[in-house]
Parts: sequence; structure tokens; C-alpha cells
Amino acid sequence: MKKNLLAFATLLLLSSCGNDDNENNQNVIKPIVGSWKMSKTMIISGSNNAILQSSPVSGCEALNTFEFGQNQSFSIKYYTKNNMECITDGFDTGTYQYSENSKMLTFTYSDSMVKSVVVYSIDSAEMMTVDHIEDYNGDGVNDTSVILFKKQQ
Repeated sequence: MKKNLLAFATLLLLSSCGNDDNENNQNVIKPIVGSWKMSKTMIISGSNNAILQSSPVSGCEALNTFEFGQNQSFSIKYYTKNNMECITDGFDTGTYQYSENSKMLTFTYSDSMVKSVVVYSIDSAEMMTVDHIEDYNGDGVNDTSVILFKKQQ
């Protein structure tokens, strides 16, 4: 699942908002601002948008938390299983930018590493990011593997 988190972080970092003024940029990032947790992974058909597969995120990975601030800062807290309990396994911080036009969410980590993810869809309660694209069902059309994040209240 760290692979999914890394893909998410990578997609977030590769894009930028360009030279939009601050007011426009703040309007674009408003749906992203808040605390998010991974809910499930899905594979969406490229030919008809049907959900081919859906799996809930479980275990310690379900505790991973993604925080996005209004000042375009982010923090990610990772968990892993140690014996019978989930413990903190890492913490990343940095800044983010979101381009509504390209649907790219770009992360610049505190160590200057930049990663981007494509945002498949976003609203005030859910965000889906692209994890991988390939022909999962063998119909000759590429399908999209996504990660569904739910905004926490």
C-alpha cells in the first residue's frame, strides 16, 4: 500500500498551478483542504466506466492520514503493523499545488523531492487519484486503477 501512497504523492508533486493569482488558486484548492483517509481501491473500465473491482483499504493502512492546509502545506502520517498493533511508521511534510486544468496534484516534500498524481475526480467529500492505467480485463481498452480518499469530518 506504500506503493499506492507513493504513487499518490508522486502525482501530487509533478504538477503545478502555473501563474494563477492567489485568489483563483485558493478557489481551486478548497476541495482539497482538510484531512483525508484512503477508503478503497477500484479498477474502472476504460470502455464503459463500470467498476471492475473494488477493495476496501484495511488494517493499519486505513489509518494513514493526509492533511492539506489552506496555505498549500501538506502532511502525511503513515502507519504499519508492529506485532498486534498499528504504530506510526513515518511522517512526510511539504507543500502542494493543484491544477484544475490538468487535474494534477503536485507535492514538494521537505527534502525537495517532487511527486505528482492525477486527480481522477474530487468533490467536498471524496477524491479519487489515479494509481495505474492498463488493460486489466483484457478487452483491448486501458482501464484505470484509482485510490478513493474520504474527507474526514
